[in-house]
Amino acid sequence: MQSGPTQKNDMTTNLSNDQLREIWQTGFESYAAQQWATEWRHRYTEQVRLVKGASSDTWLTPDFQAKLWNDNPIANIGSGNSVTVPGALTDIELASELLNERDAVLPGDAEERGEYLDALYKRILAWIATKQYAKRRPKARLIRLFAAIFPDDMVCLMNARRIWQVQRLLGLRPIRGDFVAQHAVIRDHLRQVLGQPATVEESVDQSVLTWYLWQTYIDHPDEGAVEQPKVAREAVDIPEISFLPAEAQRRSLTCVSDNVSLLVAVVRETEQGLSRDDLISVIMQEAPQLQKSTSAVNVISQAQGGLGLITLTDGAYRPTTRGIDILTAPDPADALRGPLIGRVFGMGHLLLWLSQRPDGIAHQELASRLQELVPTWTTTQPGSYIIAWARMVGLVRSDSSTGHVRLVLTEDGEDYAAALPEDFEARWQIHAKNAETDAETFSGPQVAGDNGLIVTPSYSIQAIVDDGCFVPEDELKAMLGLLKRKHNLILQGPPGTGKTWLAKRLGYALLGARSTSRLVSLQFQPSLSYEDFVRGWRPGADGRLDLIDGVFLEAINEAHADPSPFVVVIEEINRGNPAQVFGEMLTLLEHDKRRADEALRPAYARSPDERIYIPPNLYVIGTMNIADRSLALIDLALRRRFAFATLRPALGSPWRDWCRTHAAFSEAAVTDIAERMERLNQRIASDQSLGDQFCIGHSFVTPPRDKPIEEVGAWFGEIVKSELEPLLREYWYDNPPKVKEAIDELVTNL
Repeated sequence: MQSGPTQKNDMTTNLSNDQLREIWQTGFESYAAQQWATEWRHRYTEQVRLVKGASSDTWLTPDFQAKLWNDNPIANIGSGNSVTVPGALTDIELASELLNERDAVLPGDAEERGEYLDALYKRILAWIATKQYAKRRPKARLIRLFAAIFPDDMVCLMNARRIWQVQRLLGLRPIRGDFVAQHAVIRDHLRQVLGQPATVEESVDQSVLTWYLWQTYIDHPDEGAVEQPKVAREAVDIPEISFLPAEAQRRSLTCVSDNVSLLVAVVRETEQGLSRDDLISVIMQEAPQLQKSTSAVNVISQAQGGLGLITLTDGAYRPTTRGIDILTAPDPADALRGPLIGRVFGMGHLLLWLSQRPDGIAHQELASRLQELVPTWTTTQPGSYIIAWARMVGLVRSDSSTGHVRLVLTEDGEDYAAALPEDFEARWQIHAKNAETDAETFSGPQVAGDNGLIVTPSYSIQAIVDDGCFVPEDELKAMLGLLKRKHNLILQGPPGTGKTWLAKRLGYALLGARSTSRLVSLQFQPSLSYEDFVRGWRPGADGRLDLIDGVFLEAINEAHADPSPFVVVIEEINRGNPAQVFGEMLTLLEHDKRRADEALRPAYARSPDERIYIPPNLYVIGTMNIADRSLALIDLALRRRFAFATLRPALGSPWRDWCRTHAAFSEAAVTDIAERMERLNQRIASDQSLGDQFCIGHSFVTPPRDKPIEEVGAWFGEIVKSELEPLLREYWYDNPPKVKEAIDELVTNL
């Protein structure tokens, strides 16, 4: 419970030139040496040689044009394979223009070359559309063709989003023009940093490097996403979608006018960190049509849990990697398509059904079919919201060519529909039994389908153990059982025992998935009030006071709206004044009062008859540091409503196995550190002014996952100096000799 997986680039920082050179000389070199990569690079190189070396007579033949348009091995164009252009193969005028462009001298400046290629790309697409060679524009085929004709100015990335992401990773400023224009700028940067390619092979490798950068530093699924088999290891045009399990996907995402622009404004305002109240004010200023600040809270919920654009860190909202995406993409809607399909239940179904009905489906029919997906949807409104979002981000459009207005897929919608798993509809379902509030239905084992796609609940007690928990499995099961029975659980223990780490993972195990949209975490502070936590008056955008729901009431509303389990994690729950912070919610927390007939009027009611109760599918997990002497004992009224589980320092076999397996510790090093820490804890426990509750937990001396530590003694010594010594000085603030004695025992003969 002390380490995380190896992290990819967080995309809020850029690769320096030195880092890029190091990647080119180390990581990419190993990547390119793999057999499949070697074969791909060879096919790519041979295609470039074929295209650059063809005579004019050969070039103009239909057979050669077929090699250009159809048999190009540079990239897999996915759904673009269905967009054939047979008429182009015999179009001498078009073939002649492509030949002339192959032999032309492009402008010397990278930006001018990019603009030139962008204009050429659009001109050829327009020509094909005029000639009606295909029902859809062959965008991916043409990009792939350009990569062979202009090998020094194009890369093997086939779609716009990947281009913008790699461009941002490299710290490059977008130039005027569409995504094709950016290819030339990326290639120019690679030449400046890595050197001018001396051979076709080297030029191809610089192109392939961009795919490696995207795969390695950008392509990572959302937390809790289902595992999907990779479509291909080489470059591909298929849009990337990170699917949450059906149980973890958002049920209904409300939609307001100009919602995309509003989300962009929300993300932009949080770039430097923004408090909740300030963000609400920003939203009300940007969207006065919302009228009530409660609607602004819904927008925050959209941006945070719904689409994963912002996250709450240290009391302030900040953009996620995806949030940065919508700020830097020329079309923010493009960056929202994948999250909407992967995180909002019903969006994938909409695309699938429309792909099966090329003639389109009427709005009402589509909304009704979406309603049937979720047993708890009693109207077509949630389905209408999904349709509105699909329109807004350009996945569907209205078509009246048949005399009746129907919804049909756009070209982008067709691309994303083609990226859905083959048996998507069968696997992403919400059954009636799974809509009940009994959390047991969400904690089953993982099951892999025939194609390797995991779609059943993907987080369990075993997953907690696999993540690096040193608490015995039977104790974890007991804790989860307490949480299900009591609905409220507090994990208490000395510092460094992984209370917050475990609290979140118990929540995930209850949900059956690592669903950040169904779990919210916050920390209590002495100054926290009922008005912050439940509901209170706050200034609105118009300067008037308005009632704003706090985090806990938002969670209650979320739980009422969707019967799936919802978890609230409260760190340092004993730092707040429970009676003051919870108010009437303290009574409603009791597991036997979670029903409508026990509802109470809130302290700040919106109407005289407003009543609130906490639904049985909302669970609260608190953490409590029992060594904090600045805090009073937890309120007895709160204690009666929670079950308690105590965590202790765990330096036994699981911890030792972790150190040996993930950090390459020797048996002697593991034993030595464990013995030093155990002697320290014995010293603390036997001190009458301290006791067991002040013992120091294993998290302080647990190495990160899969990062071998060569000098274990030096590593431990640094932890003692930077983390343990300050803590011990707090413990024995009135006895410096005792601190020195304890420190000396920790570091002697390391």
